[in-house]
Amino acid sequence: MLKQLQSQVLSNRQISADFFELSMRWDKTAGIALPGQFLTIRVSQDSVPLLRRPFAFAGFDEPEQTASIIYQKRGRGTEILCGKQAGESLDVIGPLGNHFPVNDGQGESVAAAGGIGLGPILFLVNYLRERDVPVTFIFGCRNSSYIPDNTAFKTASPNICTDDGSVGFKGNTISYLEQNIKINDKSVLYGCGPEAMLKGLSGFADSVGAASFVSVEQVMACGVGACMGCVVKTASGYARSCKEGPVFSAKDIVWE
Repeated sequence: MLKQLQSQVLSNRQISADFFELSMRWDKTAGIALPGQFLTIRVSQDSVPLLRRPFAFAGFDEPEQTASIIYQKRGRGTEILCGKQAGESLDVIGPLGNHFPVNDGQGESVAAAGGIGLGPILFLVNYLRERDVPVTFIFGCRNSSYIPDNTAFKTASPNICTDDGSVGFKGNTISYLEQNIKINDKSVLYGCGPEAMLKGLSGFADSVGAASFVSVEQVMACGVGACMGCVVKTASGYARSCKEGPVFSAKDIVWE
């Protein structure tokens, strides 16, 4: 189900260098959101920026009827979004796209996020734990200034990796996986982040025959599969990340 709705901003604050968390009221008639799905926001009623901006769900509370996103200030659209205050209205369409399959608990779950890929993985980690599915959570970023200061992240007990070693493991998430995580063919790996990270996660999973699922970060124009602007190359041809994705089995993607 997808629905266009007017959603009220509940809070919008900076949680790390260039990163913000926005919480909004969710209309129950739009249905529930699942980890991996996304929404689009029309950030302004003006003609610039013209297109909606896509954001992955970073959290969803059905009883409280709230949803949240984590986004990076990186252009005119997100600059406008940063200025939204509690009580303001947002023009939203969602939920969109598919979602991460839930591990049945037979093997270890490992979820890795890099940079702006944090949102959907944080949602997934909390979703799995609420259902008593154990999961190891790994988050990678450049340095300590990019570590989020928000409750959902802290309570998710992340294993933190920084490129400069200022906090936690010195190195990226793939190096952490290779040096610290033992998996087997019953394990399930999840990831969202830069393409190089997703390719590395796929290779790590393939080395033992484990399943792996990734949420890709393609630029989306329409968000509903009409424009073909967000395709990814798969073994069976090109697929739209907004319609057939954004979650794919990593084995299906043709990594360049």
